[in-house]
This record gives sequence, structure tokens and C-alpha cells, in this order.
Amino acid sequence: MYQRDRQVLPDFDAEEHLYLRYGREDFVDGQLAPAGIRFPKTSVNRGSLSQPEDVLFSENGRYDGLGVVEFMVSDIPPKITQAQGPTYLFFMRHVPLFDNYSHSEIWSGQGAQTGDCREPSKTVKLEFRIHLCQRITGERIRIEAARNRAV
Repeated sequence: MYQRDRQVLPDFDAEEHLYLRYGREDFVDGQLAPAGIRFPKTSVNRGSLSQPEDVLFSENGRYDGLGVVEFMVSDIPPKITQAQGPTYLFFMRHVPLFDNYSHSEIWSGQGAQTGDCREPSKTVKLEFRIHLCQRITGERIRIEAARNRAV
């Protein structure tokens, strides 16, 4: 789980599983609620490098009682076009942490996927959240949440 000397793995397969933490309040009527998707740089773990329970690892127990849902890279909308405003692309970045090699983020930008992360407009964020949450239903729960997120 620790990064050690391992390098960034920039390529993600469309069928790779991703694991996302959620609180009990984030799951409503059988699916993840849009508020369960955080911006910018939504934090997830790569399924090819970890197990669902690894998302909850913290030396101080910070994530104890939270749950884990699973989805695939292909569930992420590749782009969202606004009627009035720029188009935003969404893509994965492997961003290892010292104590979590599998840590990755969903980035957004207005240009090529090699650019910096740019936080989208509120309208685009909501559309992104709705699109992704429609795919994260009860069948995607890997660890059931026992508590709400800390404020």
C-alpha cells in the first residue's frame, strides 16, 4: 500500500475499477447522491493496485465507519458540453501518496488531458455528479457505511 520507490502509472484501462469513500448520508434511495462526489480532484483508489478496504486506511482512524463504492473508469463521462460555456473533459490521474500508492484523482480540464486540473462550473459539476451517481447503485457498495462523514 505504501508508495516506496514505485513510479506513477499514467494509463487507466476503461474497465479498471475505482473505489470511492462515502458516508451514510451520501447514499439515498438506492444510489450515491450527487453530494457524495467531491470537487475538485475527486479522490479514489485504483482497483488494480488496491482492495476496497484500503480506501479506509488511516493511521489515526479518520475513515473508520465510512463505506466504499466501486465504479469503473468507463463510468466517468469523458466530457460535458455546456450550452453556454466551455466543454470540460474528465480524466484520471494516478497521484500516489506516501501511505497510499493506489491514490488517484478524477481531473477536469478544458483542453488536452495533459493540462492542469481546472474546476468546472457549478452546472457542469452537477451534470457530472448526476451522470456518475446514476451508475453507483446499491450493487456497487463494497463496504457499507456505518456513519456519516465528519463535517
